[in-house]
Amino acid sequence: MRPDRCALDNMTVDARPIVSQPDTADRRKRPRDRKEQILWVAGALFLREGYHATSLGEVAAEVGISSTAIYRHFRSKHDLLVRVLFEGLELVEDRLTTLSAEQRTVDGFVRTLTALALDRRGVPALWQREVRNLGGADRGEVLRRLTRIVAALAALTRMARPELRREDAEFLGWCALSVLGSPSHHSVRLPRAEFESLLVTSITAALATSPWPPEREPPPAVRPDPERGGRRERLIAVATRLFHQRGYPAVGIEEIGVAAGITGPSVYHHFGGKAEILAAVLERGAEWTRHYTARSLAEGDTPAECLESLLGYYVAVTLEHPDLIGTLVSESIHLPRAQASRFRRVQRAGIEEWVRLLREVRPLDADQARVVVQAAIMMVNDVTRLASLRGRPHLAADLVAVGRAVLFPG
Repeated sequence: MRPDRCALDNMTVDARPIVSQPDTADRRKRPRDRKEQILWVAGALFLREGYHATSLGEVAAEVGISSTAIYRHFRSKHDLLVRVLFEGLELVEDRLTTLSAEQRTVDGFVRTLTALALDRRGVPALWQREVRNLGGADRGEVLRRLTRIVAALAALTRMARPELRREDAEFLGWCALSVLGSPSHHSVRLPRAEFESLLVTSITAALATSPWPPEREPPPAVRPDPERGGRRERLIAVATRLFHQRGYPAVGIEEIGVAAGITGPSVYHHFGGKAEILAAVLERGAEWTRHYTARSLAEGDTPAECLESLLGYYVAVTLEHPDLIGTLVSESIHLPRAQASRFRRVQRAGIEEWVRLLREVRPLDADQARVVVQAAIMMVNDVTRLASLRGRPHLAADLVAVGRAVLFPG
């Protein structure tokens, strides 16, 4: 058996994202709901094990049916993935179309989306990680549907804030959508009303941000040139890019060597296998975490200043190293147990600094602070990897402004 799923991003503590099970007294005894049962089980397994590591036989065994019975509902594993990803989107769109006139406000929209995000906790992580396994047309359709949701939220935001340009309102909409999806990437549990209130407060603060550059830009990140490094560094750099673009299971170690200009058995002079390369990539992320955390704590005079410095450095690193962040977010589930435990310890140390600092500024308990911190971090992770936003002028400064609003609302 694969070890328990480790954290999805480089700042997540013991994250075992949750896919909420549909209300059903006994999912094995209601054949009329069989398709829904299969979708739920497949979504949970894809999230925990990854799409490539999950077989239709495992899905069938968990549902309590034969492998051939799945083909009565889905043509293939790929078809099942398509339906898992689209089912969540369709639910969101259906719910939004039924909003009453009184609910068609920013607050009504946000509260509806927040309830759905907690009802289907885990689905946003699936969209983020597995959409690359869809065909081009299906991938494009997922993005179009998400864009429509953001556009609707942006339009309502501009009605409340007519001074906003459309592109600024849409930028804020993407930030809000990322905050909504952030519970998908951790396993913190809070009372439902308390959880919803924290998310609504964070999203409302994000949408109230004025996204224009502040007087001081975030600090620049160091951008190493892997081509100037040795063979081992080239292998790490190439593997980071390929793992992010195509996913760890789809990339072969020989392919990494060829792309790095290192052919034959020479790759094995540096790494014993592909898993060691992934561990090296994730260790590089851990090095960045330790580096900018230490700098932030040394540079700030108050907890608020230290936390804002952490945010600024994290934005800079994420913008400079999108492949590294993408790999940290999506591929850590493939680590062997020993490396996974070590990686989680580094993550835990990093996140606890954010939580400690935030609790010195706001009256939150540890779990509440983790929810807020994860919301800010996942917003940065998501927005910096959206191709449509990476060319936005002053993107780093705008992300810091929105992240600051999430961390320090009001």
